Amino acid sequence: MVLKGVAASPGKAAGNILVIQDIPEYDREEKSTAAAQESIRRVDEAIDELNCEMESLSKRLSAAGDDMKAAMVQMHAAMLTDKILRTEIEKEINRGYSPPAAVARAAYRQQKLLLSLNDTLMKERAQDVKDVSKRLICRLTGQTYPDLSDLRREAIIVSDNLLPSMLTSANGKVKGLIMAKGSKTSHVAILAANMGIPAVLGCASIENFHDGEFVFLDAVSGTVYSGLSDEKIRWARGEDVQYRSKLDRLSVWKNRKSVTKDGKRIHVLANIMDASVTDQLMENGADGVGLFRTEFLYMNRETMPNEDEQFVIYQNVAKKLKGRPLTIRTMDIGADKTASCLKMEKEENPSLGYRAIRICLDRPEILKVQLAAALRASVFGKIKIMFPMISGTEELDRALEILNDVKAELEKKEIPFDKNVPVGIMIEVPSAAVLADKLVGKADFFSIGSNDLTQYTLAADRLNGRVSHLYSHLNPAVLRLIRNTVETANRNGKTCSVCGEMAADPAALPILIGMGLKNISVNPPSVLLMKNLIGLSDQSRLAFLAEQAVEAETPQQVLALVKDTVSQEYKNWY
Repeated sequence: MVLKGVAASPGKAAGNILVIQDIPEYDREEKSTAAAQESIRRVDEAIDELNCEMESLSKRLSAAGDDMKAAMVQMHAAMLTDKILRTEIEKEINRGYSPPAAVARAAYRQQKLLLSLNDTLMKERAQDVKDVSKRLICRLTGQTYPDLSDLRREAIIVSDNLLPSMLTSANGKVKGLIMAKGSKTSHVAILAANMGIPAVLGCASIENFHDGEFVFLDAVSGTVYSGLSDEKIRWARGEDVQYRSKLDRLSVWKNRKSVTKDGKRIHVLANIMDASVTDQLMENGADGVGLFRTEFLYMNRETMPNEDEQFVIYQNVAKKLKGRPLTIRTMDIGADKTASCLKMEKEENPSLGYRAIRICLDRPEILKVQLAAALRASVFGKIKIMFPMISGTEELDRALEILNDVKAELEKKEIPFDKNVPVGIMIEVPSAAVLADKLVGKADFFSIGSNDLTQYTLAADRLNGRVSHLYSHLNPAVLRLIRNTVETANRNGKTCSVCGEMAADPAALPILIGMGLKNISVNPPSVLLMKNLIGLSDQSRLAFLAEQAVEAETPQQVLALVKDTVSQEYKNWY
């Protein structure tokens, strides 16, 4: 049987299944004869116990530098202790319902409200409410909450909808993840990618899987193979071994610089969302951090991170990088990323609305806190500051004014910082790519956000399945904007990088190299592969490919040109 789903975290794995059954919904109609005060006391005790456990886990994760996992645990703890939820539970108990039924009823109403908003992120938040309520119900009923922290054998986890907290606690025995529900932007998908676990989500018909069944998970193409014959099992094991062997062969690049066959140095940096992967990217020989997605410091929390909190995080990463650059992008909240701490109103078309630099220029106090933290950390490493979603010179001028104000305030307080910290911008709005010649004199560097640049150029939401066939960063229109940006930067002696999904696409890399791009920034697991592919490339030969690509008519024609140009050895890697 062959099942298709969404490749949410790339990789391949063959092995035996461990099915994690979803915790059944509790009977919301169950009544209780116990005194209301006694039932309320039981709920409060259970909440306090779970909250203490979450606080302890959060501290351990933070100490280990796993800020993303810690933030998720903190968000769940905030939900658990939410006064509104507690009040709703008490109301249900006073109506005669048992403690677990009262929790189920209160959580059900919250989930129903969030789902009614018809917003992807609110649907994910509803899953978080479900997660927290089920943990509380398990505590009240004495039921065991599924635990992946003590797996004795390697396993591919199969679940209808694995709760984020379960994966947070998983040990290194999880080889892969198959889920019937979920999307690329779900918390589970983000966690899996950060943990290097291949994952296929949105995979229908998994209800017939059983514990111990052998499957092959191809999270590159989003395919799951089950019910295999002996011959197919040997094939699957071979694919698994071959994939791992390919990854092992990449280890030779850990201590090598990425240089093309004709001697052109291409820097490979990493995109990060917290400090937890810094050791991994250093081990893989990344040239630094090309994108620190600082918006994750604001998400999943009710209060905004203060200056000292951000400073400590930036300082720690800068120190770990040992002189390699750390590019801190100011928060890019909005569109597909929301933060309740900002108390933003819902928008009909958030991708074209109030997001990123637009929020920061409208509420400069938020930007000032982040800039102050970044500047203070600049004495501990090679920090660069980058503004997202710049659409023209007026926005950049205003952002630079605020930066200068923050510098003046730090000088007045006699707080040290790098007075020459480089300041760059994201090129992700088509107008910025067109106006690159006007912006290049005001910015120290460019970084092309290919995800947004592609969707804005083609008017195709990358998260909308109905128009996803239109979304392609190999579209010649997108390539022309990128070429203009790269050539403008090179002509003016400024650095330019690509930090979106395009940077880690083996089919796009030859075109970018041919255009004269000298920097790419990818997720940490992709660093070694991209260094290897650069070593198999010849820039002088690829320059002609880039010229042909921008003159093509369709993405399919561009892809065909790439396949006709690169070597067979190159193609063997994707």
